[in-house]
Amino acid sequence: MNVLRLVCREIWHRKLNFLVSLLAIIVLVGYAVGALTLIRAQRERTEQRVAALDDEIRKITKSLGFNINILPADQNLADFHANDFGEKTMPFEYVQRLAESPDIVTINHLRPALIRKIEWQEQQRQIVLMGVAGVIPWTHRSNPKKPMTEAVPTGTLNIGSVLAEQLQLQEGDTTQLNGLELKVNKIYPERGTKDDITVWIDLQAAQNMLELPDQINLIQALECNCASVDRLAEIEGEISQVLGSDVQVIELATKAIARARARVDVQAEGQITVARMQDRATLLLVLLVLASSILVGLLALLNVWERQQEIGILRAIGTSTGSIMWMFLLKALFVGLIGAIIGYLIGFGIAVRLDEQSANGLIVESLFDFRMMVFAILLAPIITIIASWVPAVFASNQDPATVLSME
Repeated sequence: MNVLRLVCREIWHRKLNFLVSLLAIIVLVGYAVGALTLIRAQRERTEQRVAALDDEIRKITKSLGFNINILPADQNLADFHANDFGEKTMPFEYVQRLAESPDIVTINHLRPALIRKIEWQEQQRQIVLMGVAGVIPWTHRSNPKKPMTEAVPTGTLNIGSVLAEQLQLQEGDTTQLNGLELKVNKIYPERGTKDDITVWIDLQAAQNMLELPDQINLIQALECNCASVDRLAEIEGEISQVLGSDVQVIELATKAIARARARVDVQAEGQITVARMQDRATLLLVLLVLASSILVGLLALLNVWERQQEIGILRAIGTSTGSIMWMFLLKALFVGLIGAIIGYLIGFGIAVRLDEQSANGLIVESLFDFRMMVFAILLAPIITIIASWVPAVFASNQDPATVLSME
């Protein structure tokens, strides 16, 4: 007896039973694949938006520079904002302690500075003097980032464009700054801020000129994108672990911060949306699995009932119990395989179509998941075989004498 041939004839003879079972699996697989594909699309779209904001933040922060200021704890912030620098100082070792601490992960590019408004005696005018060191290297990070700014070489100065123009200074010129002979290293382009009338020199030279050895009044840093929603509190928490209450931290309101906050909001919104989609999909998927399993099982049981005489004849001519059982399970296997393939194609196609109708649909290649396809093709036949197992066992264990005597 050719079991495969019997199954094919049975499917052709009782088309409605087969088609209804097939439809149940197509709906189950189609919904599962469509829902999971749309969830994948939502997740990837969120990742793309976050990546775009990350790139924008990187470009903005690269052009705007430092956005975190670390000040002495006793510095009056009103005075600091009024003058763009503070009078209070703190030890240089503070920046070294931060650079050596593995607890600091939310900021990059530490640069100490000493800033004062002074009289440029030789030029008889007031300027802002900024003594700066190069970016302090992190001792606990294996791959330090490229410094945002270079140190001012010893014996040189950098100067704002407005001040340089007024003093008729050019790059390469030599000038006297309160008795210190310095060469003009760089002239910064106009920024429309106090930087246009600022002179930058080496930190140690500024400390000696101002008679403040080993003192600074500002540590500049760049906030990285790993901070949470409460960004400033997280940064302050890390710094306080190292420096205690000896310093205070302020965040400069820049376009980068607005983008960073938008990044956090987009990421959180995307995660919430995905979680909601997953919850809805899980609930409906469980219901569909139960409904389709019950339907396939009932249809298989009905098929057994309709074929009792056929089963009795097969048993009477010596067909084994295993063959009878395999005949029903093979049909269930066909239902699962064919339903999985058709359901996957329909579900994936609908999901792609729905995603294309969104504001920024993704390409088909990015939505296709080979593992999902294999999983669907393997899982659907397992469901149909399990659902048909009891009817198949019932059919294979029937007594041919009892069945045939019923006619």
